[in-house]
Formats: sequence, structure tokens, C-alpha cells
Amino acid sequence: MKRVLLNVFTVQRPYALPLLTILPFAAACASPPSPIAPSAVARAALPGPIAPYAELVGEDDPDFPRAAAGRAMKPAGQGGMTTAHVIRITRDLPVYRLWNGPEKKDKDGHTNRIGAWWTYVAPRGPVATYRHDYETCRAWNDFTWVARCTLKKGAVVAIGPGQSVSAEACGDPTGAENYPANPDAYQTYIDKPWARPQELECPPEAEDYRADPDDIAKPAR
Repeated sequence: MKRVLLNVFTVQRPYALPLLTILPFAAACASPPSPIAPSAVARAALPGPIAPYAELVGEDDPDFPRAAAGRAMKPAGQGGMTTAHVIRITRDLPVYRLWNGPEKKDKDGHTNRIGAWWTYVAPRGPVATYRHDYETCRAWNDFTWVARCTLKKGAVVAIGPGQSVSAEACGDPTGAENYPANPDAYQTYIDKPWARPQELECPPEAEDYRADPDDIAKPAR
């Protein structure tokens, strides 16, 4: 907002002096501006889709370290986030994660259904587009199944725009698979989600669906 100042001392007219007496009176009679609640300022700074569900958390807040935002931010070419904003969920928020499916397990017998990286926008469109938007190498995630969980009120997590991923990080010796940073698609980082059942609530695996690769919003036929 620009502030316009009237310099009455430079006005070379006989009515300049009376104006000096009028201005203080007008200022005294003007209604003071309504104060803006701190929560409103915080919400205004959040991306539109998540603003009704969260508030920003400052570094001086005792909950701030719980988000482990430093782990979410990575150098260029390494994925993760370019910048991270710590938020506290103020009402239950649906979050989504694409994963490899129940049949693909690691050496310890675990799937990658519950991981650190989620979105608060429901997935849609072709798998290839989604992978590009969220900078996810094929070697990191098959993107074949979709899980819908809930971040509970009071959860503290990090959100931010995605960082670029190099072909080297993807493990592609041909150099073909790489992804630019995306300032528009915010990711959600939940640090150690398997240890936070009171903050991240997931339904049974049977409620997930195998995604249609042409439109991951729909189950595969």
C-alpha cells in the first residue's frame, strides 16, 4: 500500500495555514483500522488448497522441530524441496501417497505404503505427468497404487515446492530421466510417519486402489 504525504509547508497559498489545523482534527476523528488476527496473516501466506486446514509455525514455536524441515530440503538435483514451510494442521486434512502396491516388499518384508512424501491435493492425470510434477524417479516409486490417509488436527509437518532431480540421482546412466524443480506443486513431508499414528491416520490397505496409469484418480480396470 502506498502512503501519500501532503507537504503543506510548500503550498504557497493563503489557505495553507488553516489546512494545518484541519488535518490533526481529521486524523483524530478517523476510525482506526481493524486489527488483523495473526492467524489470518499466516493463512494468507499458505497455498490456497491448504489454507483452510493449517497455520504457519514459527521457528520460536516449540512444535517447530517436530516437522524436521531441514530433512525435507535438498540441493538442486537431489529431489526433496527447494524451501520448506512448517505448518500445524488445524482441522483434519486428507493426504495422498502413491506407492508400489502390496506385492512389492523390501528385504524386511515392508511395503512403501507409509513413507515421508505425500500430497494434500488428490492425484489425477497420467502417471507420467504426476511423476514429472512431483519429481519422482521411477526407481524410487512405481506409482501403481493410491493411498488416502488423514493428517489429524495438531499434526506438524513441512510443505514446499519440489526440488529438481538429476539423471544421476535417478540412477539413469543414459541421462534421459531427470526432472526440473516445480514451484507450483507443493509436496508434504511427514517425518517418520510410521512413528506418528496419532498424527497420521490410515485406513486398512484394502481401501487403497490400483491406479489407472492414464488417470490415477481412477482405479485400474
